[in-house]
Amino acid sequence: MIFDKIKKQKNIYHCFYDSEFNAYDDGKNLSVPQEVVSMGLCITNDKGVMIEKFYSLISLKAAKRISYRCTEITGIKTKDLKDAEGFEKVTAKVAKLLKKYGITKVYCYGLEDKRILEKTNELYDKKHNGRYIAKLLYDVRTDLKKKTRGKVSEQGLPFLKSVCGFEGAVAHDALQDAIDLARIYYKINTTGYDEKIYEKLTKEREELISYKRNRRIKEENATVVSNELVRNKNKLVEYLEKNSIPHMDEGAKRAFIDDLNLLFIGE
Repeated sequence: MIFDKIKKQKNIYHCFYDSEFNAYDDGKNLSVPQEVVSMGLCITNDKGVMIEKFYSLISLKAAKRISYRCTEITGIKTKDLKDAEGFEKVTAKVAKLLKKYGITKVYCYGLEDKRILEKTNELYDKKHNGRYIAKLLYDVRTDLKKKTRGKVSEQGLPFLKSVCGFEGAVAHDALQDAIDLARIYYKINTTGYDEKIYEKLTKEREELISYKRNRRIKEENATVVSNELVRNKNKLVEYLEKNSIPHMDEGAKRAFIDDLNLLFIGE
């Protein structure tokens, strides 16, 4: 009887999704359509075993070319989309795949994929599967936050790859990034992340934020001073580098040192 119940249980599949889009060279101009140019996803079973993968470039609808910024980030060029299928055909294939495995939640990292997919949907008048896919997109950070008690969730894929022990930079390839997301998800939900690496990277990240916040001097502020004053400045810098300063974190201290070195230059 128990065996019969087990046999009747449905297989559970998970889907992980990523996309690349035509990020315009002026990243602040969000009024310009920023359409999806590639989609990648992978289907896994509930043990994290890869069952099926999908990747496709997508031809442009609104823009006449791939932006320089998009090419710089993703490597995708305008000529690469010459024979690419249109958005409607690609989303139809994706929707068919999701329905095949009974997917009701599509994991993606953050809200940007959903925003850009919805922007692309607006470029097409008739009903299509892009809207169906957008409704299923789910920010994986919600689950990661619960699993790690709020620690691992907001730091980005490069950070998450590192704390999970996965080497290599983020590919900015829709399929590879979807696969990386799946690996991160199962790693955190099974063996967990490396807390020592987490603490190290978190400290470095906080110091970098502090450094950027505390920098004050720019190149135009540089002042030519006597060599004697430069020597005294160098002694102060040497002292600062060897000693901790009360109520000043390492990022702020590094910013202060770099400001001193930039402000006072020799004759």
